Amino acid sequence: MRASKITAVDFFDDLSSPYARKRFFWGFVAVCVLCVVVIYLDRNLMGPSVLREVIDSLAMQVLTGTLIILAFYLIYMIFIGPNPGLREVAAVRPGDISGHMRDLPLGVRHYMFWGRSGSFFRSYPLLKMNEQSLAEKRNIDVEVVLPDPTDERLIRSYQDILSSLGEAPGENPLLANVLATSMACAIVSSNNKYINIRVYYSKFLPAFRVDLSDNGAILTQDDRSKSALFFDFGSEFYDMFRNTVRSETGVSCEVKWDEALFKGKGLEEKSCDKDTLNAFGIALPDVDKLQAEVAMLITKRPHRYS
Repeated sequence: MRASKITAVDFFDDLSSPYARKRFFWGFVAVCVLCVVVIYLDRNLMGPSVLREVIDSLAMQVLTGTLIILAFYLIYMIFIGPNPGLREVAAVRPGDISGHMRDLPLGVRHYMFWGRSGSFFRSYPLLKMNEQSLAEKRNIDVEVVLPDPTDERLIRSYQDILSSLGEAPGENPLLANVLATSMACAIVSSNNKYINIRVYYSKFLPAFRVDLSDNGAILTQDDRSKSALFFDFGSEFYDMFRNTVRSETGVSCEVKWDEALFKGKGLEEKSCDKDTLNAFGIALPDVDKLQAEVAMLITKRPHRYS
């Protein structure tokens, strides 16, 4: 693949980003408003003078130039638009990550998630796919890879990651989140015949979170201030990450659960009891304490992209 296909920068394509577009337009609109205010004050409060003419002329020129820039950009977006074939890999600004992640589960038949806690996955993509599959009677296959919450090496590594983000990690920060995501998957899969979810517990803690579907793939980090990478569907990088996730499922332990335990249950507090918590083959140290924590995670579903 030619490097220029990946690294080429297009000014107008860059401004197709919703986050950048908002800042671009609101910034120029603010300049226009400021110029209008200056012209109004200049013509109504200042008497005839050379200074008045200079200020009036300068404000008019800035206002005219700003309007021309906005007009050309508007014409470009309407009649030409960004070039989707320019890059197969795109850097995504922090403010645009949520939009990309919300687009990934729309209208898909396959979805893969490989991450550490699955907080956003159980909060939006999983629920969106459940809703669409029921409404459209469309079959969807979902593969979820989570770290084994009983592996001491992974627990220590995740504690270090959370500490570097300024968070208090607790004794086992993986356990409650992995259980909550597993339970959400079990509840959705057991009550929707159109969605088939397979969950795996891995012996590896990924440095990035991978969300991959028929709409593309996005590679994100836990730090909300950092950018992400988006890969077009069908590109060689998309295929590489799909194969990587598939390879990881092949060496991970697939989680099995009794669907009867989750039939008729929803993502609510009463669904979290000792039987459902123990349905995933994990030896739990303190079921009562975990029950309250997991119940909160599957009902309120907090995540970093609120």
